[in-house]
Amino acid sequence: MNNIIKKLAYICTGLAITTSAVAQAPHTSYFMESMPTRHQLNPALTPNYNYVNLPLIPLFSGIQIGLNSNVGMANFLYPRGNELVTGLHSSVSNDEFLGNIHRNNIIEANIKYNLVSFGFAKWGGYNTFDLSARSITNMNMPYELFEFAKVGQINGEATTYNIPDLAISTYNYAELAIGHSHKITERLTVGAKFKFLAGIVHASAEINELNISMSQDKWQIQEKGRIFTTPGIQINYKDNGEIDNIDTGTFGMDGVGIGFDLGATYKLLDNLTLSAALTDIGFISWKGAEAKANPDPFIFDGFHHFGAEDDPVTGESQLDQETDQLEEDLKNLVRFQNNQDSKSTRSLTTTLNIGGEYSILSDKISFGLLSSTRFGLPTVWTELMASANFRPVSWFNATINGSFSNIGQSMGVLLNFNPKGFNFYIGSDYIPFRYSKEGIPLYHAKANITMGISFTFKHREK
Repeated sequence: MNNIIKKLAYICTGLAITTSAVAQAPHTSYFMESMPTRHQLNPALTPNYNYVNLPLIPLFSGIQIGLNSNVGMANFLYPRGNELVTGLHSSVSNDEFLGNIHRNNIIEANIKYNLVSFGFAKWGGYNTFDLSARSITNMNMPYELFEFAKVGQINGEATTYNIPDLAISTYNYAELAIGHSHKITERLTVGAKFKFLAGIVHASAEINELNISMSQDKWQIQEKGRIFTTPGIQINYKDNGEIDNIDTGTFGMDGVGIGFDLGATYKLLDNLTLSAALTDIGFISWKGAEAKANPDPFIFDGFHHFGAEDDPVTGESQLDQETDQLEEDLKNLVRFQNNQDSKSTRSLTTTLNIGGEYSILSDKISFGLLSSTRFGLPTVWTELMASANFRPVSWFNATINGSFSNIGQSMGVLLNFNPKGFNFYIGSDYIPFRYSKEGIPLYHAKANITMGISFTFKHREK
């Protein structure tokens, strides 16, 4: 599976770079008035200037990179001497490894890259235009999969495993968004955004049921599920239906969809503003090929070769050998049949944001509370973020936050420099505190980073 993940990550990263990038604007920016992209969180929130954002400087035209996970490196990798080994290594006990595994182990990586964007005041309100590339890759690995891989057959006796909801998917598409916000009264502002979505590449593998019966003389496996791929990802199968290899194919416009954002703000008191928004309401319809899991039982002879020593010829480490072998074993675990043309319609990951902001000292400082709930697969993410926002001078804003979510706690910071003529921002919602020596978060791998430069003009008084 290591190489499968690498290939999917390569595709997503390649799209992000070669197209010059699902992440939204950082939640920390929700209450930052000088931030040009906060309308991505609520289309009623707009800056007090016109701006244009062009890809003149690579990566600085506006990039958002995020990682959400309820697990981290420490859940799967263990130090043994000078080496790292997986939890399947013989030196790691069953209790030590499985005690670190959740019922559902979820990893999601996302990228958004603004190609061109601008905003301007006109027609009685504020208007935004964004052309961006987006990429989302996620994976769900249930506890039972790791229990089967680690424990296997118990004392040579008949053993049964029922593994549900094993899934991996990647979505990559271009987004054209046009928005407008309008002040209805002195206290009420509403906003809306329409999005046209052009699908580039999508693949998903969903094994709904994997039933394994193990006895002394054979292991019998039956599965239910499917694989769907657009032409951008090429999956080659062996004659018996097992996956042979995964490679890149031909990229094109293989999906079409639409989306909407809706939002509003209401100034309840002179120094208290309430707001709410629903973003990414919509879908993409993909065309590609589907292969269904073969329902006939077959014999699987088990996981192999874990705990090998470093290869004396190639120098390949124990960890490399273990993960490569795990990939091969997982590819052999399920078989597919009837690969044929198909269509798949998938909803976007709709997000509900509800916020409140209280300001003091003539709006030089404010305190915000933002509740975010994102609906989608493989799980629903919920978060409550409290922030302190500082606006000491017109050309500099800063925000610090603390967040609590269903995958852990974190802190973040966002800096925004906004002298007349340009706007530069950099920051993160989630800054992990504990890393491995390789720079990977140890627990609850939840992190993101955003940065960009915009050129601004026609600054207006608040």
